[in-house]
Amino acid sequence: MKLHLKHSLNLCLVVSALLLTSCGKKENKVSSSGVSGSSPFYTGNSSLNTAAGSTIVNQVQSIKSSVACLNGYRLTNDVSFYVQGGIIGANKINGNWTSGFSPSGGTVNKMWIGVSAYRDLMFVTQVMNGSTVMGFNVTLSFCEMKNASANLPSVISNERALTNFITPNGIVVSSTATCGYNVVSLSQQTYITSQRDLNNPYSPTAIQVPTSFAPPRCN
Repeated sequence: MKLHLKHSLNLCLVVSALLLTSCGKKENKVSSSGVSGSSPFYTGNSSLNTAAGSTIVNQVQSIKSSVACLNGYRLTNDVSFYVQGGIIGANKINGNWTSGFSPSGGTVNKMWIGVSAYRDLMFVTQVMNGSTVMGFNVTLSFCEMKNASANLPSVISNERALTNFITPNGIVVSSTATCGYNVVSLSQQTYITSQRDLNNPYSPTAIQVPTSFAPPRCN
């Protein structure tokens, strides 16, 4: 299914009051751990080397450039995870997420978009091998999460690796377009571990951070 990009779309992402209790998170640029990279959404990525893939790349770039973080900065790099299979019910995705984006031979053909209360972004992409669904990627673009103690480093930042992504309640998706995009209907209380920055003796210890995602809303 080819998605349609609205070039003039002015996204104003607002989520329900339910999500206002969730914590914002961030990703890390530590590529040696295998948990992150600048972004998998680029021209030249073999899994996106199709018309649908090209449209998805443009969509992601447009959304990331137009959605400002509620607090702090958007992290330099995205972090991606993959699950084999992953279909556990009608429009619901879950499983054991491993670090990485699309196995060799897989082609991305569809994307769903979610947003947190603090403007963290979730991009869920479907991976195909011919007409067979191989699995799904989740790529997360987090915003900085400052420490409650102003004198201490941020809980989530460019300097801290993000690992061990889990979705206890699954990810519910909808292909009913909102603002021209397929959306994440709800992914409540996902968790990711923000590792300690080993280069900073004042860095907080590793912590598991919850975040919920819902559909974007535009005006």
